[in-house]
Amino acid sequence: MTDIIIRPARPRDLPDILDMVRALSAFHGDVATISLESLQWALFESGQATALLAERRSDVIGYAGLTNTVTLHTGQSRIDIHHLYVAERHRSSGVGRALIDAAKRKALEIGAVGLTIGTDPRNAVAVAAYRAMGLEELTGVGTRFWIPVAA
Repeated sequence: MTDIIIRPARPRDLPDILDMVRALSAFHGDVATISLESLQWALFESGQATALLAERRSDVIGYAGLTNTVTLHTGQSRIDIHHLYVAERHRSSGVGRALIDAAKRKALEIGAVGLTIGTDPRNAVAVAAYRAMGLEELTGVGTRFWIPVAA
């Protein structure tokens, strides 16, 4: 794991990030429709999201897409690891753990009280990995619903 470098994403990383967003979406049976311009806005202009990249020997091998949120009833901020992606050939080698550890450091930097991360319940590998890392499994947080809004 010592050969993994985690660093903040830079605008020149956008094509690599977009490729990973597309790969993660495809893995979940979705199609990523975000453009480079929208990704630029989300990660570098809006202040709502950031990304951490994992590199091994100067190759980008994974990323964590982080979104900032606040819990209104406490006023405390937290970070949601909205995306966690590791290239297939680098899985089970500590990359995901390194990205989560870097997200923890980022949370401390901004004064967040914690992190959340989710996965599709059918993604048994991710569920097992998060449990093996000792992440606290949230239960009783309720069912979430999607409400589409038309322009």
